[in-house]
Amino acid sequence: MAVKKKPNGVETLKKDLHAGNPGRLYLLYGEEDYLKKHYLEELKTTLVDETFAEFNLVLLEGRGLTPEMLSEAVESYPAFAERKLVVVNDFDLYKPPAAFQGMLPELLSDLPDYICLVFYYDTLAFKPDKRTKMHALLDKTACFAEFTHLDERELIAWVRRRVRALGKDMDQDTCAYLIFLCGTSMTNLITEIEKAAAHCTLDEIKRYNIDAVCTRVLDAVIFDLTDAITARRFDKAVVIVGDLLAQKNTEAAIFSAILRHVQRLYAAKLSAQSNGSSNELSALVGSGSSFYAQKLKSAARSVRLEWLRSAVQICGETDAALKSSAADKQKILELALLQMASNFEGTA
Repeated sequence: MAVKKKPNGVETLKKDLHAGNPGRLYLLYGEEDYLKKHYLEELKTTLVDETFAEFNLVLLEGRGLTPEMLSEAVESYPAFAERKLVVVNDFDLYKPPAAFQGMLPELLSDLPDYICLVFYYDTLAFKPDKRTKMHALLDKTACFAEFTHLDERELIAWVRRRVRALGKDMDQDTCAYLIFLCGTSMTNLITEIEKAAAHCTLDEIKRYNIDAVCTRVLDAVIFDLTDAITARRFDKAVVIVGDLLAQKNTEAAIFSAILRHVQRLYAAKLSAQSNGSSNELSALVGSGSSFYAQKLKSAARSVRLEWLRSAVQICGETDAALKSSAADKQKILELALLQMASNFEGTA
């Protein structure tokens, strides 16, 4: 007999909100903060009349939370309303303080009908542990709403809606370029969209508007860095590294991005030699962006396989030096870039 698949928690939450009847227990977590916050606000709007929010909306911090505080919040009746919302921020349900060991399973297994209890994960990473009794209980009683980054198609559609809300337009290719340049965080993209729209004096936002005012994420800047290396512009590469450090990126973070990029270029080169598609390359490098895959394929065409092998070896030596040496880490990084630039011999 086939095991019945549990419905997607986010979709369940959406349906509950659409019906105007949220459940009793939700876990809101995941990397996409914008959507996470949006649906928490939707729960507040649906359940809590602002006039009586003082009584019917309880916000608790996981740090410093006591069993008494949680019990009181859950067990006290709503005032002048049918429902009450209790939000607990960053509380580890799988490793609670000892004081919660006995009462927490009992509380969560028998929540009053008037309660909507939300465990919200902001800075604390939520990792369900299916081996535990707590998970067995939550699996029966809670809605697990994990908010991941949207895929490229969904994100492009969302960007276009945000742009149009500002009275501008942006074609799909430019949307994909913006996402590549500024990352997939919707919270961050809102700011970048507003900057590009403010810079645009026409009806449609173009790439030059984005280039003029938008802030690039590290993975996008690394393309410029490798372009400088393969052009033997070591001076430009050093300037880029200096700019990244000035933006509070650590040497370790910059090196990790370089290593990841070299490995992906290597994968793109091998994929091209075997006539692999962009979709296959996207899957190979763990990216859901066809725009990124195309850019990676284009970059890989300008380098030799031998140079990539050499670059991988240099990265291995640099990794060891960064971890073991007390020397200036910026100098170690710059030496690696100099070696890569010196070894470059053109396309193949």
